[in-house]
Amino acid sequence: MEGQRSHLGALLAAGSLFTRLPFWRLRELRQEDYEDALSWWPVVGLITGGVLAGSFYLYSQIFPTEVALVLALASRLFLTGAFHEDGLGDFFDGFGGGRTKEQILAIMKDSHVGSYAVLAFVLYYLIYWSSAVSIPGDILPFVLLSCDVAGKCCSYMQVQHLPYARRTEECKVGVVYRRAGLLPMSLAVLVLIATQAVAYFPLSLFVEQGYVWLSFALPLVTSLGLISYIRRRIGGYTGDTCGAICLLSELAMLLGYTIYAQMNSLY
Repeated sequence: MEGQRSHLGALLAAGSLFTRLPFWRLRELRQEDYEDALSWWPVVGLITGGVLAGSFYLYSQIFPTEVALVLALASRLFLTGAFHEDGLGDFFDGFGGGRTKEQILAIMKDSHVGSYAVLAFVLYYLIYWSSAVSIPGDILPFVLLSCDVAGKCCSYMQVQHLPYARRTEECKVGVVYRRAGLLPMSLAVLVLIATQAVAYFPLSLFVEQGYVWLSFALPLVTSLGLISYIRRRIGGYTGDTCGAICLLSELAMLLGYTIYAQMNSLY
């Protein structure tokens, strides 16, 4: 029974950390629950990705695809409080402006937004938007959901492979994530497989199967490359690197689906 309560607490903590939804009101959450929260991040992706996909579908009934996508992204930003985007900006500021581990960590902890972060935000959403609108609108909601979940699964991998880069008392959010147990890891895999299937089967009705491997290979290569780079530069992960890998892997998968759709349209 204690194990069940621990898993429930970690799941609620994940929802409280990674969205603005007040899951913490449902029960008293312990420090240990927050430390295990990242293990349930892919499951929370069903909420954030579901809001992104669902709001796009609703907005697309009223607005053109281009406008509906912007409004859907704004809806997800409101849900998450731009939590992951904060990590993306700090990541580019830190690794772009710092040379040593100490400099990188200090810059990432600074609350000011630098030029690297601004450029990262602009380029990220330009690439995201232009890629997404090139995918048929009827299947885009499924793709958006699958990319959101996949990004969280890829980011989740770095905690399994890297130690925490700072001293515990220097953690910005007061939580050092722990490696996942068997249950959350198994659920993460199931959620990933299910959401990829949901995206793949509608897309396969529009295009041939020849380039589908790109949508899986690109986020995996991106996340593994970033994990290797982060290990080399600062020796471990931070909350900011979690947010950065999440969004960049999500973008990589979206680019994979875009290439998949575009290349098949040539034949």
